[in-house]
Amino acid sequence: MALNMKTLTQALAKASAVIEKTVTTTVQEVTGPRPLQDYELLDQAGSGGPGLAWRIYTARPREGAPSTPYPVVSVWVLDKRALSEARNRAGLSKAAEDAFLDLVRADATRLVRLRHPGVLHVVQALDETKAAMAMATEPVFASVANTLGCLDNVGKVPKELKGMEMGLLEIKH
Repeated sequence: MALNMKTLTQALAKASAVIEKTVTTTVQEVTGPRPLQDYELLDQAGSGGPGLAWRIYTARPREGAPSTPYPVVSVWVLDKRALSEARNRAGLSKAAEDAFLDLVRADATRLVRLRHPGVLHVVQALDETKAAMAMATEPVFASVANTLGCLDNVGKVPKELKGMEMGLLEIKH
């Protein structure tokens, strides 16, 4: 049986693609979503989003990370395992958790498409693994809920938020 060079080349290309996909998936599962690979997390700045499920971290780009106009960014991380544990404690169904994650994905996708000075600028779009979701945005020091005193899902409260008071005009906006 003679080997056809074209068949051999195609088989090697398929094997190469499978290996590359396997390596990429394995690396991502070990290191987490892309923003966690590209940015070094510094301190937790706050929490945000529906139910304050997102943890917001101040982060600095690592060497080789995509260029950004900001020397420091905010990385938003949603831990799916913690979300699943909270769902179990609350007695909610898996369908409720899936619906919540679908809402988060849809909101993040819409946010990427919005371009307006009054809307948060996304630096790196939402990326997801089995364990977490993450995205990078322009730097923020907290969410609106955090500035109004709701500090759920914030481990160590940043000094900027302690005793912060907003004027009536700021609250209205």
